[in-house]
Amino acid sequence: MNKIKTEIIIVLYHPTEEDITHIKELAETVEGVVVDNSDKPSVSGHQIGKMTYFSNGANLGIAEAQNIGLHHILENSDATHVVFLDQDSRVPVDFPQQMADAFQRIASKRRLAILGPRIIHKESQEVYKSVIHHDTVTDDGWFIRRRDVISSGSCISREALDHVGFMDSSLFIDAVDYDWCWRAEAMGYECGITPHVTIRHQVGKKEFHIGKYLVIISAPFRYYYQYRNYFWLLRRKYVPLQWKIATGVKYTARFIYFPLLVKGGRDCWKHMCRGIKDGIKVIK
Repeated sequence: MNKIKTEIIIVLYHPTEEDITHIKELAETVEGVVVDNSDKPSVSGHQIGKMTYFSNGANLGIAEAQNIGLHHILENSDATHVVFLDQDSRVPVDFPQQMADAFQRIASKRRLAILGPRIIHKESQEVYKSVIHHDTVTDDGWFIRRRDVISSGSCISREALDHVGFMDSSLFIDAVDYDWCWRAEAMGYECGITPHVTIRHQVGKKEFHIGKYLVIISAPFRYYYQYRNYFWLLRRKYVPLQWKIATGVKYTARFIYFPLLVKGGRDCWKHMCRGIKDGIKVIK
């Protein structure tokens, strides 16, 4: 077995001082790349501890920022695995190695492309669960197969990147991680999470429940990319039919009730309309 070497990629967008402080603490021990999509540099220089710092001077999207980090790592180091973190991810310094070790353990038995941690809501401490998909843990208790894995805290292998390719920059921000997983699955890989490593995270800005369904409220501009990208992804053969149908139902419902029930929903609705318009007229 080859020696595991892990580096991390953190994408910034107008980070807080607390975000920067935590990243500096990680960078004392962990190697990797920080890619900044803020309008102005968030730190001075081109290095944060052991991590290389890139300032894009504009928001190029999470996909392009991740690709910048991936290109740098793959061209300048012998890293075998890459772990993605959000700027507000609060993890111990050994988290990247925990993820890579779990990845290698699981990959010894299956063709694994990406492994995510179990996501814990950082406020309620509850595990994020799908109301549609039910988890099935492998007999050894280490792996739960998922059709798609969110980027935050996930670990990806160099070998999978060489075969599947990088992130789709045209998607900008929404469904970037899902699209990569679906491409990997189409090439015979498996994606999933491990219950043995957890990360505290909050999806979206706000949330509320309608019965047993958790409704996540994102920043208004995100709805442009969600709806535009949905229509783009409808045209891609490798995108699961179940996702196309389920997401179509969910997005149709949101389009109707957001302006009526959600605070600031009319602003979100306007972004949805723009996204639908551009998603339909632009062939991808």
